[in-house]
Amino acid sequence: MQIHEWLYVWLGCAISLALAFVGNGWHPLLEVSVLTLAYLLLQRMGEPGGRVRLLGAYMATLALYAGSSAIVEKLGVPLRHHELLAADTALFGESPVLALRGVFRPGLNDLLSLGYMSYHVYLHWALLQVVISNKHGMLFGARLFTAFAVGFLGYLFYPAAPPLTAFPELFPTPLAGGVLTHWNESINTAMASHYDAFPSLHVLITLTLLTWDWGCFRLRFWIMLVPSLLMLVATLALRLHYAVDLLAAVLLFFLLHLAYGRNPLRHS
Repeated sequence: MQIHEWLYVWLGCAISLALAFVGNGWHPLLEVSVLTLAYLLLQRMGEPGGRVRLLGAYMATLALYAGSSAIVEKLGVPLRHHELLAADTALFGESPVLALRGVFRPGLNDLLSLGYMSYHVYLHWALLQVVISNKHGMLFGARLFTAFAVGFLGYLFYPAAPPLTAFPELFPTPLAGGVLTHWNESINTAMASHYDAFPSLHVLITLTLLTWDWGCFRLRFWIMLVPSLLMLVATLALRLHYAVDLLAAVLLFFLLHLAYGRNPLRHS
């Protein structure tokens, strides 16, 4: 098994043990245990880097994201958004999220919202390309899903709500924008994970994908570069992350990049 597969199995086992220890109902414990066992069996069935194991890791990623808030609440993990806002203030004097209130006009907020949503397009485009071609799955899966697994550690052990929902009193004026701004805001408000601020997986995963594409799919790198830059600004302008979330994501990216080394594939 690859490192991300071990990390996912370890997370599932650790969550199961924690739920058993807390004893707050058997249903979530049974769910997590069954899903962990199913994932482990699925990884044993497929070839390393093959479609089955990539899609299994993808499904595990969705399950961890969707269930992370419920797990945090069941385990009673303390929420940390006050600490994140305080860290922003200590570093910058005023959190950049607050400094950007009312700066952007409605049309620009719509553009930033489109950039923020482009993350989902980028992720699935890259994953589908590897699954369909059935090439380089081991290298791609290791980089992508290890980054996800590390990010989920932050979600579970240092959970925090985004500024928009954690501190509504700091944002008395709604975001100015049109259909795209309100659509993006409603999607993020209704998402299953409510404590997904730290670290910013949008930033961590996008940096991982851009690095991969620079070595393996240069055309997609140039196509997604501008949307990715818009996404980076949007995380703060749309009140969805603290600045320290982005700094943590960049630090984690560099640590993971050093651990894996340079992409061995040539540009194609």
